[in-house]
Amino acid sequence: MMRKNGFTLAEVLITLGIIGVVAAMTIPTLISNTNGAQFKTAYKKVLSTMNQAVLMNIALENTDLSTLKKDAATGQTVPDGATMTKLLNDRMQSATDITTNYFKEATDIGSIEYTAIVTCNDSNKNLEGSVCKGSSNATETGAATKFTPTNTNVKIFSFADGTSFAYNIDAENCTDSTKGSENNKCIGFIDVNGATGPNRVVTCDTGTEEGGTGDKACTVDSSGVTDIYPVYLHGQTVEPASDAARAVLFGK
Repeated sequence: MMRKNGFTLAEVLITLGIIGVVAAMTIPTLISNTNGAQFKTAYKKVLSTMNQAVLMNIALENTDLSTLKKDAATGQTVPDGATMTKLLNDRMQSATDITTNYFKEATDIGSIEYTAIVTCNDSNKNLEGSVCKGSSNATETGAATKFTPTNTNVKIFSFADGTSFAYNIDAENCTDSTKGSENNKCIGFIDVNGATGPNRVVTCDTGTEEGGTGDKACTVDSSGVTDIYPVYLHGQTVEPASDAARAVLFGK
């Protein structure tokens, strides 16, 4: 009599159980890494597109963010001049004001506070980049900026690719030479997937948000890449406004 080789039912069930456990442990990480890669790519794309829009506005209108005028809230008449609404409508494809709908759908975004802008505590400062120079009392201090969905001074536009951009309608004259309290309003947020979750501002997985170096340098793991990135508006540039946003932009 010939003997047939094979697996018993118990062996098959045990194998399937092991596969299920391994899948349960690894699939969430794989999904998170995939989402992180997509968020990172979209962030780089919209940041580049916004910078191109500013440069195009300079070429066509001879105005940049340093001449930005205060905007108007959703539903109000947009004032004449170089407002952010006009720039987005003129230079960004299919820019649409989604402020009301965004706040209805993105209810878990919460109130966010982070240190984004470096200022100097000496009124006679000579500010170059983020370094205080020209004074013996030139200690750098961080200026905290808060973004709250219920803030009526926030306006949000959606673009054709599903990304969106939030900004303070009171922002004006966004220059890179006067980073004082008024310029704290020249802060925006890029949300790479609109009102869709997770709606969390990117943060450091290790290191600090306040200019740490060496072992304290901010790093963001691929699984920690989220969908909202603070940006600083000044002159001809839209650039990351936090260490975490810079780490994602320049990281591998």
